[in-house]
Amino acid sequence: MNFASSLSDYFLWMEDHVHCSPKFVSAVYWALSAWEELPWVILEFSSLNISGKVFRTSDLSRLTSFFLLFLNTPAPLLLSEFRLLLAQNVPICFTPSVLHHMGTVSVAEDSCFPVEKDKVFGEPDNPVATVITDMETPLDVMPQYAYTLNQEGYSALDLIKGNHLTVILDRPQKVIRIAVLTGSDEGERYRLQQGQVELGYDPMEEPNDCAHYTLLGPLVEGNLDQRVFSEEDSEEVSCIRLLVLASQKAWVLIRQIRVWTESEEEES
Repeated sequence: MNFASSLSDYFLWMEDHVHCSPKFVSAVYWALSAWEELPWVILEFSSLNISGKVFRTSDLSRLTSFFLLFLNTPAPLLLSEFRLLLAQNVPICFTPSVLHHMGTVSVAEDSCFPVEKDKVFGEPDNPVATVITDMETPLDVMPQYAYTLNQEGYSALDLIKGNHLTVILDRPQKVIRIAVLTGSDEGERYRLQQGQVELGYDPMEEPNDCAHYTLLGPLVEGNLDQRVFSEEDSEEVSCIRLLVLASQKAWVLIRQIRVWTESEEEES
């Protein structure tokens, strides 16, 4: 790691016996481009304990010193502590994973931390919600179409920085994954070029909104697909907001917002 600190801006940790998904380098590249100006310590592109973690090389000297202080502590535990020490309170994990174990488990994986298989989420369950927006459209379409799990979608024209489309859940939910898809599924047309997804808490009646929001992540090539982690005893999610970060003089299609929640059986 110390050797790599002067070779590039970012460091991707990969072990032996790892199978890479097609175009995984592009997936990592575009995610890093979207997150470049945002604060983060570790970006995770796999469910594996070590492989798929990306760091800024400017943090590598601190990370190697941290490892050397605790030589007998498993690396996955040290990574979690390192992230917390640098004020990233929850993991930032992209789905689906782009790295997977192949064959036998890597010997570098500590037995105290068995390899985590890719979580099977199943189909999104989009809980009951109301969708509001200040985006303008000359078409006879409702913002609710963006949240309905079908082929409808919501089209808007000439977006302005600060425009939003907000999903207000009927009741707070334990959300575990969110995907926001914009543009045509056939290519790059009608994508939202610059936007981010935020999680809202403390629902209000007047106005119908949430009192405060936290960043989940920016759109990567017009889309977002991330697992949602929360600190222990934190509030459940009440709103999901897609926020426009730059004006865009063109048609934009918000094709679908997908939400996965944790059932009461899973929580127990």
